[in-house]
Amino acid sequence: MTTETDLDAPADTRVMGIVHKALRRDLIRATEALTTAPYPFDAQRIAIADHLQWMMRFLHRHHSSEDEHLYPLVRGRNAAAAELLESMDSDHRSIEPAMDALVSAAGSYRDSAALRQQVVEAIDKLADVLLPHLDREENEMMPIVSSTITVAEWDHWDQEYNVKPLPPLELSDSGLWIMDGLDDSERTVITDLVPAIPRWIILNIMSRRYRRAAFRRWRTKEFTSLRAPLRGRVEADVAATPEQVWAVLRDVTRVGEWSHECRSAHWLSGSSAAAVGARFRGKSKSGFMRWSRPCTITSLTPARELVWETHGGIYGDNTEWRYELEPTDSGTRIVQSFRVLSLPVWFDRLIWRMVPRHHDRTDALRGDLSRLGELAARAD
Repeated sequence: MTTETDLDAPADTRVMGIVHKALRRDLIRATEALTTAPYPFDAQRIAIADHLQWMMRFLHRHHSSEDEHLYPLVRGRNAAAAELLESMDSDHRSIEPAMDALVSAAGSYRDSAALRQQVVEAIDKLADVLLPHLDREENEMMPIVSSTITVAEWDHWDQEYNVKPLPPLELSDSGLWIMDGLDDSERTVITDLVPAIPRWIILNIMSRRYRRAAFRRWRTKEFTSLRAPLRGRVEADVAATPEQVWAVLRDVTRVGEWSHECRSAHWLSGSSAAAVGARFRGKSKSGFMRWSRPCTITSLTPARELVWETHGGIYGDNTEWRYELEPTDSGTRIVQSFRVLSLPVWFDRLIWRMVPRHHDRTDALRGDLSRLGELAARAD
């Protein structure tokens, strides 16, 4: 402890709830990432799968530390707690198969994006048994622990069985993961457990490593200094049928007829029609800025979906563009979305300054879809 504390006082068990909060938080994050289209691309998919497996290893150590060291201490001091302690043991045994199933599902998903739904189902099944246990442990077990053992005994358990077994790098990563998103009072509970010098290193140096890893899996603004929007989505209802829209959309050489920014495109490498793997180069203009990017079609379902990825080459920027066509009573709903797959910070700053229209492209992109629909509706 880094502050003056009465070591014979009742144990301060707040850290248990904080650890549980981190588990709940990232199970929710993972579910949202896995169930929100467009679904994670390859690098993000691998990062999420690896993180879920890491979380299960963390949870296994957490339960083992309780079962083998904390709860036996309480059992030896407090006979009245025997029934609740047996319930905790039973919970841990019932949770273990769901943890193993998530580890297996995440490993399979790491190898194949097609197995995404299996991970979602494994998370749901784990949540069914884990979340009630976490609530019961916080609300029923921890008050008994606090009244049974002292601050000194709790700290000894934490240091000997939760801190010391971990190598420094994993200890730092674990601590930053636990602190992710905490308010000031909760954050202090954790930082006060760490001596001043390693605390400064973790908060000021190692935190950058954690933010990079968190950004790889969650792709959210809170973990990056990038200013450009990382994703966007617009839609428009048009009078043309999906087949009419598709006839225009699939011919990328016509993009200049409806896009506010991409003025022209031509096929590359012998490609001459839309197909998975077909390549083309698009040329764009915004204000006085002009640029071009080679693109590769990565997914295609006629009259339903077209997806391509831009390649920035030496600039290091890659973006996925997705068009989805949904039939409506009066025509088609066109849904356009983009997500930035990679973007170096230096290039982000350049774009932010030189292409201010990219700060918010919502209205411009929605206008593109309206023009696309009008163009399609005029076709014979």
